[in-house]
Amino acid sequence: MILKKIFNILSDFHNDRIYKYSNKLNLDTFIDIGSHEGEFISRFLNNKKIKKFYCFEPNVFLFRELLKKFRSNKKIILSNNALGDSNAIKKLFLSNLTYNSSMSKFNKKSNYLKFKNLILKENLYQTFSKVKQITFDQYFKNKKINNSFLKLDVEGYEYNVLRGASKKIKEVKYILIEHQFSNQYINSFDQVKDLIKKYNFKQIKNFYYPSLHYKDMLFINKRYLK
Repeated sequence: MILKKIFNILSDFHNDRIYKYSNKLNLDTFIDIGSHEGEFISRFLNNKKIKKFYCFEPNVFLFRELLKKFRSNKKIILSNNALGDSNAIKKLFLSNLTYNSSMSKFNKKSNYLKFKNLILKENLYQTFSKVKQITFDQYFKNKKINNSFLKLDVEGYEYNVLRGASKKIKEVKYILIEHQFSNQYINSFDQVKDLIKKYNFKQIKNFYYPSLHYKDMLFINKRYLK
């Protein structure tokens, strides 16, 4: 797919910028929620200070590829679970462009969504799968994640994931979260920012995607600034 090749080139450039900046940070643990094809895992493995990787990818097809790539690496723990605000079975939309697979509700009035569906023919071939959802707090209840970097890329489902992290999020040092400027999902990123602020995090950096349709925002836990 030509569109995917273009996005891969742009994404490689974008992700390299994020890693180059983040590699200077003092980290022990990397938590990747929405691992996709392992783009961030591969980069952050070069940071030898990171001792443990926790990676979540609910798309079973992508998860199988992650297993092929990383199952032999003892630093990496792979999970096929989705993360959210409850323990439940959820429905995952499988996009023809795997970057866009999502558990969020779509805004059918969105012009961006209509244009994207036209290009990808998603209105004709909509595919869903059932996935097991757990909470961040449940998964990490008995795990130490101090001095950790949390990368969150879940296509509009960020608020749900963060709601399920009210306890253990206090141990996380950095959060990298995607903010899309389109209105293709029925959600409010203001809610996400308010919740991150409530959790005592402060924004320190923006990374704008080359096409400028979204940015990744980096936050630091204020308790680490003391």
